[in-house]
Amino acid sequence: MAMIPLSDARAQFFDLVDRAAAGEPITLTNRGVPRAMVVPVPSDPQPPLLSGEQAVDLLMNHQMDAGAWDDIRFEGDTIGEDGLG
Repeated sequence: MAMIPLSDARAQFFDLVDRAAAGEPITLTNRGVPRAMVVPVPSDPQPPLLSGEQAVDLLMNHQMDAGAWDDIRFEGDTIGEDGLG
């Protein structure tokens, strides 16, 4: 994985985007400290849609049922694992 200082990334922005799109994750650093990553977009970047019942539940109760979280989470996502979501 490449680590690029932010000061260099400004001048290489389009090249870094092309490299990330080709599959290379790039870490942007500030004074040697990782601050952000440029990564490829997944082949299917859109999460699955909520069912009508789940959407109504979300609007009416301002929270999602347990099944709704499973339907919209990305791989590696930890949202909702603390029991608060």
